[in-house]
Amino acid sequence: MRNNFLGLSDGEADFDKAKVVILPIPYDATVSYQSGTRNGPEAIITSSQYVELYDDEFEADISTIGIHTSDAIETAKSGPKEMLETIEEWAKEIIYRGKFLVSLGGEHSISSPLVKAHAKKYKNLSVLQLDAHADLRDSYQGTKYSHASAMRRIREITPAVQLGIRSFSEEDAELIKKENLPVLKSIDIIQGDSWKGMIREHLTENVYVTIDLDVFDPSIMPATGTPEPGGLGWYKVLEILKFVSEEKNIVGFDTVELMPIPGLVAPNFLAAKLIYKMIGYSLWKK
Repeated sequence: MRNNFLGLSDGEADFDKAKVVILPIPYDATVSYQSGTRNGPEAIITSSQYVELYDDEFEADISTIGIHTSDAIETAKSGPKEMLETIEEWAKEIIYRGKFLVSLGGEHSISSPLVKAHAKKYKNLSVLQLDAHADLRDSYQGTKYSHASAMRRIREITPAVQLGIRSFSEEDAELIKKENLPVLKSIDIIQGDSWKGMIREHLTENVYVTIDLDVFDPSIMPATGTPEPGGLGWYKVLEILKFVSEEKNIVGFDTVELMPIPGLVAPNFLAAKLIYKMIGYSLWKK
């Protein structure tokens, strides 16, 4: 049996019958602090096999919609640009076969080719980013394809709303101010509901969601390459994701930047359960 998300049997995870495809992307070539996010996808899949399939919020087994786990994408040896092109080709193939794509990183640079692939199928697309970092540098450490430039590349493709941000470079801050970008700090989300109006106003009908796990506070998500204090809690993130699913049409999502810590499985399990909840919000109600 394959190493399937949720521990589903090969029959339950059959590609042709599945609505959802899980795509592992174990890539972290441009990380700037701690490396190890390449181990994130495998850790998420392993932990997912201990997630209860029955979800009490939906009062149902969400996995019955069909969830297939793809082979992982191998890292391109020729460099970041070629790797991102490979990711886009994989994503296009899956999307155009009518599947809802859930991608597991790896570092955040993987998100821009995933957005590009979705934008070629879904018109009127926008992106919701949940993250501790603005990721708006034009380039970082000599490459425009860095994880620190993920949202700069995405904004070249489609509009975006950025929530939970609490770490900015000077370049990030200047661009946000100059272009009046819809960016909301973590503290503003904790203390109020202005994020709801931002989602309603600035996101289009079809939405791709990218979740950097460092959006969570390090007290519950220490296993990231670039942790930042002052993050969001479990229920606040779920509230945001549920609200987006009710207001917009989620067409795909990724979860990135899990850097597993040996002997500490709680963050891996959190990521796995978050993905299962997000599949429910995106598809079950439909």
